[in-house]
Amino acid sequence: MEHEQQPQFEQATQEEQVRKEPVDVVTFVLWMIEELQAQAWIKMGLWKDPVSGELYTDLPQAKIAIDGVAALTEVLKPHITDLQRRDLERLLTDLRLNFVQRSAGG
Repeated sequence: MEHEQQPQFEQATQEEQVRKEPVDVVTFVLWMIEELQAQAWIKMGLWKDPVSGELYTDLPQAKIAIDGVAALTEVLKPHITDLQRRDLERLLTDLRLNFVQRSAGG
């Protein structure tokens, strides 16, 4: 009895189908800002911690995250569009206002 071999085709994953190009540093820093702003909201007790599912407040940690967003935003300003700059400035304003409110017990 002959055993027919079926041709084996490797299926490329969706990731492999996307043309792989190196990530530019501006995009990487924008990702870092996204992560830091998420940590700021979590540490201010306004978003649930994704690990514990709980709300808690750690304002000193929130301040570090907000200061990180501010520093990275400043570094990026000459390398991003006016719209991106305005969006980041709006984000910083929102973070800072919420931080002040949380710090005042509000």
